[in-house]
Amino acid sequence: MKTIRIDHKNIPELAESVCAIGYFDGLHIGHQELIEQAKADAKKRHVQCAVATFDPDPWKIIHPDANLEHLSDLDDKATLLSHAQVDVFYILDFTADFAGLSVESFHQVIQDLNIQELVCGYDYHYGAKGAGNIETLQKARGFETKVIGQVSKENEKISSSWIEKLIRQGDVQEANDLLGYIYSIKGIVVHGYERGRILGFPTANLSVGPESILPQNGVYAGYVQIREDLYPAMINVGYNPTFDNKEKTIEANILNFYEDIYGVPTRFFFVEQLRNEKKFNSLDELKAQLAKDQKSVLPCLNKQKSLYSRTTKLWSLCS
Repeated sequence: MKTIRIDHKNIPELAESVCAIGYFDGLHIGHQELIEQAKADAKKRHVQCAVATFDPDPWKIIHPDANLEHLSDLDDKATLLSHAQVDVFYILDFTADFAGLSVESFHQVIQDLNIQELVCGYDYHYGAKGAGNIETLQKARGFETKVIGQVSKENEKISSSWIEKLIRQGDVQEANDLLGYIYSIKGIVVHGYERGRILGFPTANLSVGPESILPQNGVYAGYVQIREDLYPAMINVGYNPTFDNKEKTIEANILNFYEDIYGVPTRFFFVEQLRNEKKFNSLDELKAQLAKDQKSVLPCLNKQKSLYSRTTKLWSLCS
């Protein structure tokens, strides 16, 4: 897959394409339907299949002081799209000038990108103050527009905001179903308080960026990526209230793993919440609960083998 960054004022000469357009945070199963339609139509037209997104998040340009969190960053989107067998990934620089484009000027950008057919969701808006919509796109000349209807589960639209809400509530199982793969956050393994080692449950502590969406405080069954391998793990998110921590930590007790991985880039994958965060009356009570939690990890993971297989393929990991 080619990745091409584009300034709308200086668009290079590009091959014809059918192109799915959107911000695509998380590339959930609703987004995947748009992309599959673009792939099918590109094949019929004998042109390349493209996906176009924006960087940075348009909301950041419109609301500069907003603190934004995302399901996936640009690199993750590129990885997921590459495994979806998209031919080209267009990253459009979203500037204040781009945000202020008229409907007609936006249509010209689409034509300059040599897009023969634009594939978008039924609620897609564009142009200054969101003046453009599917009706204005379908009236545009120079390219065709195909609109994908609402992709739903139990009559509710599948959206990035719904998935974000589920993750923040700790319902990572439902979030994973809507994503079509196991949700993960990435970062670097750093030194922590090392209390887990004292308790007999050594942990790898993850330092993440400010835009990562963290699951609700609690204990989770999941995986930790070490280089190209995934290892079952008991993951804790929270303040360790038994010790009255002032800062939130994300740490994983990796089952049957004993290597030193400080400074190693990694991902924590969240499969199922085992329990909420809790303050224990003694260290012995905490240790007993951790032992129970650890025994629950593998049975939980074994129930989610289909998502595991898809996830390892998406991230090119060993299964």
